[in-house]
Amino acid sequence: MNEIIGSIAEQCSHLKSGVNEQALFQLRPYIEGFLDTKWLESELRKYQDWASRNSDPSLQRSLLHRPLGFNMLVASIWAARDWESIHKTDSSFRAPMGAKRLINIACSLAVLELHAGRLLGSEAREHLRQRLQATDQVWGVIHELQAFAFFVRTGARVEPHFLKKASALEMTVNWHGVVIPVQCKVKQPGSGRLISQDVVTTLAGYIARDARATGRSLLVRIGSTGTIRQEDVEFLRRQVSVGVGSGMGPALVTHKNRTFTVRSQPLSGQFTYNTAQNYLSNFDFHVGMVIGEPAPHGAGYNAVAVVGIEANPEERPWNSLRRSIMEGAKQLRNGPPGIVAIYYADPVRNFEALRPALEPMKVSMGQLLDSRPQVGAVIMASEPDLQLSQTSGSGHVGVYYRKPWPFPSDFLSNQFS
Repeated sequence: MNEIIGSIAEQCSHLKSGVNEQALFQLRPYIEGFLDTKWLESELRKYQDWASRNSDPSLQRSLLHRPLGFNMLVASIWAARDWESIHKTDSSFRAPMGAKRLINIACSLAVLELHAGRLLGSEAREHLRQRLQATDQVWGVIHELQAFAFFVRTGARVEPHFLKKASALEMTVNWHGVVIPVQCKVKQPGSGRLISQDVVTTLAGYIARDARATGRSLLVRIGSTGTIRQEDVEFLRRQVSVGVGSGMGPALVTHKNRTFTVRSQPLSGQFTYNTAQNYLSNFDFHVGMVIGEPAPHGAGYNAVAVVGIEANPEERPWNSLRRSIMEGAKQLRNGPPGIVAIYYADPVRNFEALRPALEPMKVSMGQLLDSRPQVGAVIMASEPDLQLSQTSGSGHVGVYYRKPWPFPSDFLSNQFS
């Protein structure tokens, strides 16, 4: 770790810390140093080849638009490199959210090295590299890195057992002599949902790209009675691109025994970062996305595409959440009260949407934890919603705990202030 990265890591080890976007010039090559160079360059070429036919740079920079199942970290590195190349000739060009997302991840990695560098030997680095490069594992290691940095910022000493390949415990937090075990659980894109935000983002990006190519702005409504599969995304894109559903009413289409409705209409309108959510809520979608381009004179964004799924599926996100808590509880049994930290790879704007009934989430969580003394608290976090975020590179965080408070009274007290 060089002196500049060390300084950034120290800055990010404190509450309400943050770094300037200029730090990307150091943080991007820093995190790339944990990856295999040949692998990274190969993945970046694949990504650029895909983007030349399916996306455009503005979607990649802002939304990390990428094919389903593609490594998010590679897309974020591409966005950071792209920003750097433009910023060198135009210093007024601000880092878009896709590039900013890399700042948060790289800072967490730097915090790990600053506080636990003694454990980052060759075997630990190789284990970390393998997980960062594996699409099905990258979300898990991102969660662990950010959880480690979260606890460091509270003032605790943290042992990152996740650096050991065979470790059953992710980390332990030492709070003034009290040892608190932590189990981390990641919810992959679409977990607990029949229609994943990840799927909608990919489809909306496709439609926005195709609309721009023909100079159109589109409002697209897709009706579905069940999940939307990866192969359905390409099919629905083709239907919209050839004008299906652009007549007087929605069109009925079938793909591999699944039936959808497609309705496409011309679109006009403007929104800002602050009004984007309200603008999207006007369409009353089950899940949707709005994509815009900067309006003249800095007056917000002109809508390029609004894509939404009209559905009323019987989703059970609580069941998925409960399973993760139960798995963590099983791993924490026979030990002191610990924490189950859960991370959603999809953005979750309000954790109350995951509750099983009308009662507040804290009621349902309290009932679940009441009979499990080994779980003192559940900490939930999610990916930021890149279409709505403006400055932060991290998503929403919530803390739910078993009463009475099972840890030292001052532990995590800043999370309730």
